[in-house]
Amino acid sequence: MSENSFPTTQPGMDNPPALSVSDIITVTIYSVIGIIGVIGNLLVLVVFRLLKSRKSQVNSFILNQALADFTTSLLLITFGLTRIIRHQINHTGGFGEFLCRFWWSRFFVFSCFAVSTFNLTAMSVERFIAVVLPLKYPFIFTKRRTYSIILVVWLIAPGMQWIFPIALYELDKETNSCEFQASWSFQVAGAISGVFLFLWEYFVPVTFMLIAYISILKTLKRKEVQIQGLSQTKTENTPSAQTASSVLPTRQKGIRFNVENDSNDDKRTKAPKPKATSAQVRRRNVTITLFIMFLVYVICWTPNQLTFLQFNLGGALDFNGAWYHITVFMAFLNTCVNPIIYALKHKQFQKGMKEIFRCYGNRVDQSSILSNSVSGTAVD
Repeated sequence: MSENSFPTTQPGMDNPPALSVSDIITVTIYSVIGIIGVIGNLLVLVVFRLLKSRKSQVNSFILNQALADFTTSLLLITFGLTRIIRHQINHTGGFGEFLCRFWWSRFFVFSCFAVSTFNLTAMSVERFIAVVLPLKYPFIFTKRRTYSIILVVWLIAPGMQWIFPIALYELDKETNSCEFQASWSFQVAGAISGVFLFLWEYFVPVTFMLIAYISILKTLKRKEVQIQGLSQTKTENTPSAQTASSVLPTRQKGIRFNVENDSNDDKRTKAPKPKATSAQVRRRNVTITLFIMFLVYVICWTPNQLTFLQFNLGGALDFNGAWYHITVFMAFLNTCVNPIIYALKHKQFQKGMKEIFRCYGNRVDQSSILSNSVSGTAVD
């Protein structure tokens, strides 16, 4: 939900009052969230660019997610700063129109949020193909096609955001104030656009991702059961250590040989794990990480989007009230939580962080990071 649809007037731009306590709190929170987001997502960009695993298609989407969140974080910081000095900015002429329609409406901020949402949706599709249809994955998610999808995400995701700043905001040339068009016709247009925006940027992507991840988790569970059954079958068909030792010579030397190599015998008698297990474990780790990102996204954005929907359907909403600000801050918080999720759950990111700190600590050059990092595969 953006303030594109707020039936409010931007404070007077020639002689505005001093910042209120609410303004100070808002700017502070914007700045703190923005700074954390910049640092965290910049770290993600560095780690995944240095690791060989960047060749993996899923990591291209992770890089794009970090780029979108990094850009959003920068915009949040910039918006907070310009809010403080807005009375010193010239709002006349074409530049004033631009500021009114695109900057104070937060068009760029919420466009980046839309990119983040659509990129999460693209990642859910990538994970669905990788887990549910692994044999088709190399033919569907080629490197070129992955980059094309990322480009399309940046082009189409903000599509609905254009309606609000162009149609519903206007610069009053007499007062140099940015005003929301409050006439009945504009309100109806805003309500219709708001509902479509809710469907386009929240409901449809979330529904799509939910269906995809349910299918993915079911497939992972089924494959895990199959692997456990296969491992158990091999164990039952393998001679036990006791049976194997019973055929050994009973001479003292033979007995001593058997005792000294007991650990090796145990290794030989244990059933080997299926070769696909390591790849599936890695794929499962990446998928669970992205699923957690999806859950966090839903938690952060659902209150804001439902509030946005009820407002556009005619419900009352206090834009200066605590509830509205809480929903906005929760939504903005989503920009800085993904790096924390990577640090806690993503094994390659954890190993990459260890390599970077170890190499910088030992003053090792970048080539050692590339040679010692974990290599990605075509299907993670």
